[in-house]
Amino acid sequence: MNKIQFLYDLSDRTNFRNGARPGKHTASRHDLSLMVTPVGMSYECEATEKLSLTSTDQKKTVVLYLSEVHIQPFDITSDFVYSEDYKCLTDQQKQLEETLPLILGLTLGVVIVIILAVYHVHHKMTANQVQIPRDRSLYKHMG
Repeated sequence: MNKIQFLYDLSDRTNFRNGARPGKHTASRHDLSLMVTPVGMSYECEATEKLSLTSTDQKKTVVLYLSEVHIQPFDITSDFVYSEDYKCLTDQQKQLEETLPLILGLTLGVVIVIILAVYHVHHKMTANQVQIPRDRSLYKHMG
């Protein structure tokens, strides 16, 4: 999405309780690069994305908060049938933050088990061998 136009009516007291200037207004932005999605995939983002638009009402800023977005920008076959999801960067980072500690913990556990197994095997193999004294003064007692 490279541009967006948002039409709103400040007379609507359901969504705008304290509208300063009642009436219909428009806010837009034309320099966007939002919801970039590979061809053949749908775009999904559960995280909240903040989008600032410029209003025609005395050049005020209108802020839209988009959350739980799921769109199918290409190859629309029927309503509510989405292609494979392409997650937004915020969701990808959140998923990595949740799984990375698990992966690191499992890797550390496997390394510890391998070290203990190697130590155990080494200890068993060297237990029956004659130990050569490290102190040379003990050589006179060998014999």
